[in-house]
Amino acid sequence: MATAKLILDTRKAKKDGTFPIKLAISHKSKTSYIRANFAIPEKYWDNGRIKRGCPDIDNIRTANNKLASLLLDADDFIEELEERRRIDIMSVAQVADYIKNGGKQQQSAVNFLEYIEKYVPTIKNNSTKEKYNTTLVKLKDYMGTDLLFFDDITKAWLNRYKEYRLENSSAATTNIDLRNIRAIFNRAIDFDEVIGQEIYPFRKFEFAESKPRNLRLPIEKIRQIRDFQTDNKYIALARDFFMLSFYLIGMNNSDIYDIVSITEGRIEYDRNKTNKSYSVKVEPEAMEIFERRKGENLLLIYQERYANARNLTKQMNKHLKELGKHESINIPDLMMYHARHSWAGIAAKKPIGAGKPLIAQALGHGKTTVTDTYFDYDNELVDDLNRRVLTLL
Repeated sequence: MATAKLILDTRKAKKDGTFPIKLAISHKSKTSYIRANFAIPEKYWDNGRIKRGCPDIDNIRTANNKLASLLLDADDFIEELEERRRIDIMSVAQVADYIKNGGKQQQSAVNFLEYIEKYVPTIKNNSTKEKYNTTLVKLKDYMGTDLLFFDDITKAWLNRYKEYRLENSSAATTNIDLRNIRAIFNRAIDFDEVIGQEIYPFRKFEFAESKPRNLRLPIEKIRQIRDFQTDNKYIALARDFFMLSFYLIGMNNSDIYDIVSITEGRIEYDRNKTNKSYSVKVEPEAMEIFERRKGENLLLIYQERYANARNLTKQMNKHLKELGKHESINIPDLMMYHARHSWAGIAAKKPIGAGKPLIAQALGHGKTTVTDTYFDYDNELVDDLNRRVLTLL
């Protein structure tokens, strides 16, 4: 919590032997000062007031009233910042500038990187939190400093940053950063109201051009991955995790990692990506892997072996890539995403030929909408579709 106090700054006397009166603003264990336009000898200062008889002060009462008014205004501005939930994302210098400018915050004084650091701990979804942390790290690397103000980020700056990220990253990864930056701008404008619309840089800005990758594998390749035999335990673990995802209708890695239990033959969960409630039937093929890869204390050995879903995904993709290089598989870039995309591709093609709405429901696409509340989706349709895919396999 920020505080304001009138002080006599006795650190250095002026040439006439007087000391300036200042308003001391304290916040986050630091202090910033605002001059009060009075300077007096030290013996005439009395804990926030000027004593009678002070030389060069024509009217002591008027002077003290001005000081009291300055302190009262500062307290009001601090209270306003607290009520509007701005003060936690501001430095002491920013609070002092806000008071000095009569309740107007200079946009150039709002540190974009500091704003992200304050926002990230409030994010509940761990995967989303990791993405914002990655964006923060990349921005600091690009800037070479912890200072980046909102109005530094112009359309020209965004284009330079986009080119910088594209040097070592895909268009899709680059766009994650850019969309995170845009989301932070929207939050700062609409939620915290610390900047204005006039510096919003994303109007007519073009994101990196990203062409969708075809990750759909034919059913023959899925069979080859399923039946692949190896003495390498890490590749075997990756093979089984890949197939488990496929058997669970392409369930995402982080959602599998978070599974706590199987209830009455089903897994009930909220997708990490969309927070949408979802239910999937555990078919015998999946149950066999659950039994074979059972953990000692947790449901799966993967949950015990890896500290988080991010590490799990990294290791699975690493070993799947090794599996894919084998001459009998010949998919050099094999990764976990292939399981989800391939399930959808097999479900859509003949002889199954499922429609897009049912496949979308099976994959758990989209957030829950108002319209969704009007329907009680029949899980049997999804269960039947998955069974047909696995039977075809």
